[in-house]
Amino acid sequence: MKRLEDLLKDKVAIGKISNTHGLGGELKLFPYTNEKKIFNNLTDVLLYNPKTKRFLYAKLDSIRKADKIYIISISGVENISSAQRYKDFIVYIPKEKLPILDNSEFYYFELLEKEVLYEDGESVGKIVDILETGANEVLIIEKQIDRFNKEEILYPLIKENLIKFTKEDDNIVVKRLEWYEDDTEDRD
Repeated sequence: MKRLEDLLKDKVAIGKISNTHGLGGELKLFPYTNEKKIFNNLTDVLLYNPKTKRFLYAKLDSIRKADKIYIISISGVENISSAQRYKDFIVYIPKEKLPILDNSEFYYFELLEKEVLYEDGESVGKIVDILETGANEVLIIEKQIDRFNKEEILYPLIKENLIKFTKEDDNIVVKRLEWYEDDTEDRD
């Protein structure tokens, strides 16, 4: 039997099945991405439920857009009672099925675990997550202080702050923000 890490190694999560839709066995898929091309011609997927630790391969018969979600139909699921079993499953596809982006675009998973450095070579830490704020993305960078303590840094990901970034590199070079490391206390 394969380990879960081996199954998910070259896969990326594209959404989560949130609930059933109607009586005919359809399901609501909440997308993790705004890249609509991913959902065109989507057929074979890996489903994983982190709560129950169950996984299975599934074939999608149909997928259609409905407002902010997608309505999917899984092969062999023909009524609401059999569709109930698929709630809370995360949908994964192979990375090679993702649309190819140009050099200035990236998928979030491509940034995770990259080392962030200031222009003078000082390490800021590793990217552990990305927040979407609406105005811009914010990198959540974690730096190991000592054996037991970590520091979390929030860094705005905007073009003006990037000095060097390529998908092939294991690190990103950013500007040191003057206001960020100011230890003075605001006094009103």
